[in-house]
Amino acid sequence: MKRVLVAALALLTTASLFADVPVRREEFIYSILAYNGRDYSGTFCREESDTIYLIADVDNFITTRKTFVYFWPITGDYKTDTSSLNEPQEGSLELFSRGQETQTENLSPMKYTYYNVRGEYELNWKVAKGEEAGQVWEHYSALVDAYWESLAAYQQEKMIYEMLLSELTKKIGELRQAGQDMSAVVEKLKSLEPPPEPKQPSEYIVPPVPVQQAFIINLPEGEYRIRFLNPDGSVMEGTEKKLVTFARKRSEGIAFEVIPGDRWTRPVESNTASSVLYVDGSSDLYLRPFFQLEFNDLFYEKMRKNDSLGNPNLYKWARIQQVPGAGIELTLPGRQATLVREEPFYVEQTQGSALGYQIVPFDPQGSHMGREPSLRAFHVPLEADTRSVSVRARDRQGTVLEGSSRQIRVVRDNRSGILLTLLALLPLAVLLLVRLKRKRVYGAP
Repeated sequence: MKRVLVAALALLTTASLFADVPVRREEFIYSILAYNGRDYSGTFCREESDTIYLIADVDNFITTRKTFVYFWPITGDYKTDTSSLNEPQEGSLELFSRGQETQTENLSPMKYTYYNVRGEYELNWKVAKGEEAGQVWEHYSALVDAYWESLAAYQQEKMIYEMLLSELTKKIGELRQAGQDMSAVVEKLKSLEPPPEPKQPSEYIVPPVPVQQAFIINLPEGEYRIRFLNPDGSVMEGTEKKLVTFARKRSEGIAFEVIPGDRWTRPVESNTASSVLYVDGSSDLYLRPFFQLEFNDLFYEKMRKNDSLGNPNLYKWARIQQVPGAGIELTLPGRQATLVREEPFYVEQTQGSALGYQIVPFDPQGSHMGREPSLRAFHVPLEADTRSVSVRARDRQGTVLEGSSRQIRVVRDNRSGILLTLLALLPLAVLLLVRLKRKRVYGAP
């Protein structure tokens, strides 16, 4: 009987394990690298999805392949298993555009790379296509090779420097013990300088990706249809999709990222001028203004992830880039407005048993030498008597940015709150006593 129970338990365990294994299915997919207004994000369109969504008038990249597709219930979305099957499909993409008459265009794969060059903040994406893509990659590869060569030379020079330093130090010790003059050796030791360490290439924030091939889609706003053609010109079954390219509705929005000084890992966002920010006043605030674009919620979410849900009747703001060269105007009740400029700050871990963090001014010549700032932001100090602060952003020329006005209200812990609550309940207590007295005297409610 015991053996039967063990066998039954093993069967149940095996069945539950196999029940959790997702069913994979070989499918033709459109693998999509879409520009989302800020950077590039990847998704894919499986056979059962009927529409691809892309932002209009920018370069987007589509490749075709066969792979395994499965539904992952833990995250509630579809995934690909390219480690088991990843078979690129050769052919062309047929594009149908609808205007006064239907127009057809055949697209061939093109070499490309994309990268982000160093500039003000992060919005400096570039795309190189065709021969230019190879030139960009060669330029980046040359920078990397030169860095590794200089690093190897530096390590060799450093080893020689350390050996000479050790020899001179030893020589000074020997001369000191022998009671001989060691000033010449000391001067030679003082004149030694360590070799400068080479710096990594700083031209790129995000270096170019290796040159790849894809169908590059850059279309005006509208609805199109695409389908994949085999090398012999025949249409591959199940590859026809609707292609929607959409534009932003508005672009003048300003968002604020608000970072509390004692909770810098948990910033909050304010996307509209009507939103009021409530803080407890326990620490100063650090603000960063961002440009934002407004998109159709359904289109934008499906562009980022093809199987996502969205509301076609709503619009959402997408944060794009920090406002370059901005200033923030602070106004406290009864005081004149002051203009705050952006400053670099560094996040330090606090000492003691209560592990936490504090934001301090960045000191490149002192304790933060050789490091990069943790953030660049606008410092908004909150004094003990501060109850509200009005903020609005100005651009590099000093013009107030439309939609950037915000109200910050400080809700402090008030120890007289219990007393105020009791005072508020006093009329109810009096009313209750009056009703009890009437009931006793008149016997009526």
